[in-house]
Amino acid sequence: REQVKVKIMNLSQVINQIQKSAFKVDSNEIIDNLSNIPLLILDDLGIERDTSYAREQVYNIINSRYLKGRPTIFTTNLSLEIIQNPNIDLEYQRIYSRILEMTIPVKVTGEDFRRKIHQEKLRKYKELLLYGGGIDD
Repeated sequence: REQVKVKIMNLSQVINQIQKSAFKVDSNEIIDNLSNIPLLILDDLGIERDTSYAREQVYNIINSRYLKGRPTIFTTNLSLEIIQNPNIDLEYQRIYSRILEMTIPVKVTGEDFRRKIHQEKLRKYKELLLYGGGIDD
C-alpha cells in the first residue's frame, strides 16, 4: 500500500496565517506550499471572515490546488444549495464552481455532538448547584 501525506487545516487559521506572515513571507509561498501537499483537508469552509482579502486568499488556495489537480477535501456547514446558487457574488461563484468540479459532495447528517456535550455539562452543573453533587470532568 502507498502512503499519502495528508494535512488538515482550518481555513480561517490558514487565512490568518497568510495575513500575519504577509510582511515576513510572500503569501504566494504559503499558497505554493499548500498546493504541493498531496492531500489537503480544509476544515470549516465558509466561516472565514467575509472580506475581499479573505475571499481572494481562499480563491488562490483552491485555484492553485485545482490547477495542479491535487485532491482536496472540504468540510463546511454551507448547504449544497448555497454553494450551487448562481445568484451569489461573483467571487463566491469562482470559488464554489472550482470546489464543485474538484469534489463529490457528501452530506453528513446527525446530532451535533458539541450540543450534546454542552447539554450534559449543563445537567452536571445544575446537579452540582442544586444537590452539591460532584463533577467528574
